Amino acid sequence: MFRQSLRQFSTTLTRSNIIADLYVKELKAFKPTPLTNADAESATKAWKLPSAAKIPAIEGEGADALAAYESAPVDVTTSSADGNVVAEEYKPDDWFVFPVDEEPGHHAH
Repeated sequence: MFRQSLRQFSTTLTRSNIIADLYVKELKAFKPTPLTNADAESATKAWKLPSAAKIPAIEGEGADALAAYESAPVDVTTSSADGNVVAEEYKPDDWFVFPVDEEPGHHAH
């Protein structure tokens, strides 16, 4: 007469991950030791002001050193492929030459 009721929902088996379970168990068991003031002081350096900047040596020498530098001869040497060092005559006008512009009227015809 009466029908027996059946369960109408399905269940799945829970799969356990052994490695994840061990990891979570170790995380829960970990109790870090509290840090003390001595631990904090040993891990840091005491702060001190940096030393004052020093005047560069060239500026401290003055105008006499600058005049001696400007009057010093310029050494110009080149080395060839076989290793010989050849001294050349220094001509300051050789490297600072303005290009000469030709007048455009001569070639425009």
